[in-house]
Amino acid sequence: MTSISRMQKALAAVCLFAAPLAAHAQNLMGVSVMEPGDTNVSRTIKLGLNKSTVIELERPVADVVITNPEIADAVVQTAQRLIFRGIEVGETNAFLFDRNGAPLLNLEIIVDADMASLSKLISRYVPDARVQAESVGGNIILTGEVDSLSQSDQVIRLVKAYSGRDDFEPVNMMSIAAKDQVMLEVRIVEMQRNVVKQLGINLSGTTNFGDLANLVEKQLFTDDGSGNLVDAETTTLAPGLPFSNNGSFSSANGYNVAGSSLGGFSGGVGYTNYVGSDFQSSAGAAIDALERVGIVRTLAEPNISAISGESAKFLAGGEFPVPVGQDNNGRITIEFKPYGVGLGFTPVVLSEGRISLKVSTEVSELTNQGAFQGQSVAGVDDQGNVITAQTLTIPALSVRRAESTVELPSGGSMMLAGLIQSRSRQTIDQLPGLKKLPILGALFQSRDFLNEETELVVIITPYLVDPTAKKNLRTPADGFANASDLQTIFFGKLNAVYGKNGKGLSQDNYNAPVGFIEE
Repeated sequence: MTSISRMQKALAAVCLFAAPLAAHAQNLMGVSVMEPGDTNVSRTIKLGLNKSTVIELERPVADVVITNPEIADAVVQTAQRLIFRGIEVGETNAFLFDRNGAPLLNLEIIVDADMASLSKLISRYVPDARVQAESVGGNIILTGEVDSLSQSDQVIRLVKAYSGRDDFEPVNMMSIAAKDQVMLEVRIVEMQRNVVKQLGINLSGTTNFGDLANLVEKQLFTDDGSGNLVDAETTTLAPGLPFSNNGSFSSANGYNVAGSSLGGFSGGVGYTNYVGSDFQSSAGAAIDALERVGIVRTLAEPNISAISGESAKFLAGGEFPVPVGQDNNGRITIEFKPYGVGLGFTPVVLSEGRISLKVSTEVSELTNQGAFQGQSVAGVDDQGNVITAQTLTIPALSVRRAESTVELPSGGSMMLAGLIQSRSRQTIDQLPGLKKLPILGALFQSRDFLNEETELVVIITPYLVDPTAKKNLRTPADGFANASDLQTIFFGKLNAVYGKNGKGLSQDNYNAPVGFIEE
């Protein structure tokens, strides 16, 4: 490389370094820079997609420069009239100059979907909604206020229909004027009535007979004249011991519905016959009679709150184990299944006076009917050892369940009723042939009768509620005070009566109903 070439490269580097300094010096010497939107002739316009706007100028335009003609373009109709059209969603700017090169207009152009037609659509179909729709970057932002959640849902569905896409999701910034917290007051009442009737008659008898006995040789005796019996030196053939043969009968009619006699009245009649000192025959009858009536009352009054659109659940009961698997060593894996009085609901506040409720309620209890009975199972583990695994008895569930979707005002009530179940079972055990005897046929049969009736009623009342101050809330422990030793020993009290600050109730602080358990 020659020294001349090195000198040329050095001069070029110095020129490149000095060029920005010279430009900066030139700017400082009066060169103006037109920043976008930062001049006295700057304007901002918003074009709807595939929409146009007309701009009228006071002076003729000589030159139009558009930064990105793929977003917006311009048509010069006359020297003082231009038409700008939005092509694609986005932002660009345009500069307009006169014949002398002086700037006439600096336009900041925003091209987005036109919301005018959408606003008219919302005003037409949801006239009470105070909503503004704005398009930003291809998305639609919804602001304002609606009266209820249903109005908000209607506006969103209109926006989706306007966009023409099923998967389009607008930015929802609307607020709902109605309260959105719902407290559900539920009263669950179930009545069960059981009737059991049992009447059983069982007969039994035994008879001994000897007419068909074999003849045996017996010694004859005669009177010697003085009243004494002496050997007559002769024998004769005569029947053996009396009643050497016997026969017996009995009836055992069962109770197939209940499984066994449940108690009640039990009695028996019979007779016994003797010939001389020898037992000949007997007959007897055992009678069992029962009529049982039972009533079961189940009551639950849960109060539970949830925000509009969210679910809430309540369960008053318990859980029982259910085996779901077993390994080679006989270890059983269990899961717990719930039972009792359950409630689930999802509220949706439609307006200040309308609440949509999806309610499901259930009353279940453990029962032996339909239960799975396990057995002992022998097997071999992975090491060849013989093991015996005890399987479990899994109880069944008796379930009454209701599910519905209703619409109620705040404070209005609805009843889910008609959940009536009636079941009766009856068996009669009879002796064949004898059962057809008039009147007497009842002596040769047993009857087992069971009737079960169940009715479930659910009363639902929703309320629109607001939070309250802590001082306005009460618990069952408020005002509780332990009884003194003297009160417990002489009066049998476990606790003092509920009242304010543990001082008990008086005519000044009593306000019925108290609402808590009193001893």
